[in-house]
Amino acid sequence: MLFLAKAIMQSPNRALMWAFMLGAATLVLSPVGLLSGALIVLVTLAAGLQPGIRALSVTLLGGGLASLVLGSINAFLLSAAEFWLPAFVLAVVLGKTRSLSLTIQVATSILLAGLVVVYALLGSPENTWTGFLQQMLSVWQAEGIVIDSEASVLLLEQMPKILTMLVFMGLYVVWLGMLFLGRWWQTNLYDAGSLGEQFRQLNLGSRLAWLLALLFVVVLFLPEQLLFQDLLGLLMVAFMLQGLAVLHQWVQVRGTGKGWLILIYILLGVLPHMIVLVASLGWMENWTHWRSKFVPDSHS
Repeated sequence: MLFLAKAIMQSPNRALMWAFMLGAATLVLSPVGLLSGALIVLVTLAAGLQPGIRALSVTLLGGGLASLVLGSINAFLLSAAEFWLPAFVLAVVLGKTRSLSLTIQVATSILLAGLVVVYALLGSPENTWTGFLQQMLSVWQAEGIVIDSEASVLLLEQMPKILTMLVFMGLYVVWLGMLFLGRWWQTNLYDAGSLGEQFRQLNLGSRLAWLLALLFVVVLFLPEQLLFQDLLGLLMVAFMLQGLAVLHQWVQVRGTGKGWLILIYILLGVLPHMIVLVASLGWMENWTHWRSKFVPDSHS
């Protein structure tokens, strides 16, 4: 995708043209929002705050006009909240602090606060999801789609309990995906430091580590309180990133093969328990400081 970044940064006018087109395209095909958000990150990091504001504004303009044509104002608002505004905020934080760790801490904190707000406003998102899924089942049945009883029970009794957490986890992945892609573009276009080195030194800090420990204890004693479960789940994903950073640093320092690291990524996609294991590694590293003790392999 580096060719796209080169096209975007040919000139300020080209950047605005691409911002408009990708913003409009997001309303037609939602995954384009990842590229649109990464563009905002790239322009903000590479050109500065004012060009970043212009890129954000033109992206919003493109998306807004597309929503008027398509009659989908809700899709525009969702795209702004999911892609464009978070991309700009995280780019500003990264540009000001030059710290990937602090930027990811900010992203994590925003989504944790967002979860609390959702529960405060809705009381029980589970009930909202149940109503939505019941309507969806009714539509499917009206269209002649047959859903067996076990699947219906799973859909209506189990899915509402985890859907809020899954949505926020998805947002977290999208936000960090835009951030990493935009930063990678900047690194390759302008030789602006090493994204790999920044990632390998990722540290979420003791405050979030203590919060995870507290939430783990609370969930043990209050297993029916879904808010605490959702907060814990989101933090586990965050510390999984730190765990992966520890593993990447081990490979870098020791010079070992990357095959087993690839295997871990595959297992993370198919075995949910691997997320817990890698997250535990990242969480413990806040006190053990393993990365500072890694030494090159004398046999490599």
